[in-house]
Amino acid sequence: MKKVLFMSLAMAVAMTGFAQMKGVSPEAKKASVTRQKPSAVRTIDGAAAQGIQFNMPQNMVNNASRGTEDFDEYLTMTTNYDLQSNSALGNRIATWADGSASIVMTWDHSNNTSFPDRGAGYNYFDGSSFGDEPEVRQEPMKSGWPSIAACGDGEILASHATGTNVYYRPTKGQGEWELVTNLNFTWPRVVCSGENDEYIHIVGAEQISMPDGSYDNHVYYVRIKHEGDSWDISEPVDFPGLDNDLNGAYRNQLSADDYVMAANGNNVAVMMASYTTDVSYMISHDNGETWEHQVVAPYGIAGADGEPVHAINFDDYPEGMTDSIVTSDNSHSIAIDDNGTVHVAFGLLRWRVSDATHYTSWPGYSFGIVYWNSDYVNEEGGHEILPYGRWSQDSQFPAYYAERGFAYTLINERIDAMAEVDGRQHLNYFGIVDENMNGTIDIDFNTYIDYDGWSYRSLGTTTMPAISVDNLGNVAIAFSTLSETRVNGANGCSYRTLYVTLKDLEGNWLADENGINLCEDFMHAYDEAYPCVAATNGYNAQFWVAYSADENQGLYLDKNDSHPNSNMGVLTENYIYTCLIRPEGWGVEENEAVNPMTSTRVYPNPATDVLNIEVNASQASEMSISVYNIMGQNVMNQNVNITTGMNTRSISTSELSSGIYFVTVKANGFENTMKFIVK
Repeated sequence: MKKVLFMSLAMAVAMTGFAQMKGVSPEAKKASVTRQKPSAVRTIDGAAAQGIQFNMPQNMVNNASRGTEDFDEYLTMTTNYDLQSNSALGNRIATWADGSASIVMTWDHSNNTSFPDRGAGYNYFDGSSFGDEPEVRQEPMKSGWPSIAACGDGEILASHATGTNVYYRPTKGQGEWELVTNLNFTWPRVVCSGENDEYIHIVGAEQISMPDGSYDNHVYYVRIKHEGDSWDISEPVDFPGLDNDLNGAYRNQLSADDYVMAANGNNVAVMMASYTTDVSYMISHDNGETWEHQVVAPYGIAGADGEPVHAINFDDYPEGMTDSIVTSDNSHSIAIDDNGTVHVAFGLLRWRVSDATHYTSWPGYSFGIVYWNSDYVNEEGGHEILPYGRWSQDSQFPAYYAERGFAYTLINERIDAMAEVDGRQHLNYFGIVDENMNGTIDIDFNTYIDYDGWSYRSLGTTTMPAISVDNLGNVAIAFSTLSETRVNGANGCSYRTLYVTLKDLEGNWLADENGINLCEDFMHAYDEAYPCVAATNGYNAQFWVAYSADENQGLYLDKNDSHPNSNMGVLTENYIYTCLIRPEGWGVEENEAVNPMTSTRVYPNPATDVLNIEVNASQASEMSISVYNIMGQNVMNQNVNITTGMNTRSISTSELSSGIYFVTVKANGFENTMKFIVK
């Protein structure tokens, strides 16, 4: 893929082929970091620090900053608040088929460590440019963890203050926000589903402090149906079907930000994962009425019956584990395409329980992003990645872990081999970028022990994947990875870099060195790019990705005595860059029209009083409906709007005489004609 840089030299050279397992340096094999169990230190505001330094030079990038043949980048806001998520980051960008988009991030620019102005920083792209950087939060009170979703031509904003506040405005990008409701949980995510986005789905968490200092963790779900001026709001419930209740398999294992959401048409999904649970999602095909549970990757420990468990508890290992396991690193992302196929991506972490309150991780072994979609079928006819011992080619991998009760499910080499057998269409492994192309990972991981550079909420070398799928079926995955070529001269730690991996309609991957490096321009030479987020829905081979960057490594709001290198202990300005990814040679030619109606049908047939016209649309469009009798005479006309996904429009047949008729639907210059009978 050709790269065109703005006033700079290329920092990455293209390499053909798929991502393969790279050699690991001896230093990486020795490197490990021991940490306190994090469930007791998840905080909303973080620890305040004495003194503030705002001496960071203004980045040269401005609102419509730089473009290559592959992407446009915009500086959309600047914030002092850098803890955008405790775990996975999602649902911060809303998109519409007309090319507009809105973005929110946790924002504060008060120059005060108590963050009195904290709230949703918001910016809107009108199809050609973003607005000015925000100077105030969107909410009337101190808030955080905003989530935004397209809701017809309007938008829904959810963020937490005392509980979660849900706001709505009928026109995207402008107008006053209406407070819809307040919910008694925090760390929200929001999406909308249905023909007109009338179903609003909100997931959040609550941590209840217990007398012994531990937390009772819950993941809650609320559905709101919006009709006209009315809001039908359900009661918050422990997520239905997740087994998150008192005796459930996931009890206390899922908490703040361990979930992300996606919706398309009548489909809505919630992905949940942490390093103590398997990777799975709940999906509804009927706008949240009923839910199904799908495990993507079973957990790396086998239970008494030999089957992988859903989750583990530190208390079950008071003396720690003998061996390490490979699991999710807490970062994950999900999207649903127009055909209902679910696409997910997650980072990997190698770790073990050290004792009831600490765990040890091996950053040098914790690299790679796993991609999976729901069309993947394993050798047993299911969809999950098979545990060790149940795949026919497992004999090529040592049985060491399986013999000790470890399922060995997500070891890097095994995932890569399984992806190769699949043809990398429904399963893939990539993301550790050999930028200097010498076949090894040239990163001194021992440096990270000295400086505790692994103080992020996600711990893998390659982490924080953000996945997006467009109406045509193209896939984009952004992720943050340590750079071999950009190294902090003061401490020897590599800066984090944002890459975008792509999969086109034919199943061709542009990964690693062949992907898009968002930080290769000289203006990002000293930027630490973390975390990142993508809009789950792209349109016509264009995808939105956003990330945070500043010159100090780590997160200031994770600063404590155990993390002296968290942003160098200095509160700084963090720049939120938003990128419109438009891969060279992809998408629709200017003069090439697209039929938005991927499938149509009519029912009931024969009809009596009403005929329903069902259209599965690949993009929003205006559609005309015309009815003709057997003589070819036009007897009825109607114009309607259709949205991406499944649409049902009804016409009255009560005044039509019995006989044979034809209904023609037209959109974007294309038409489909169907025969029906009136009784």
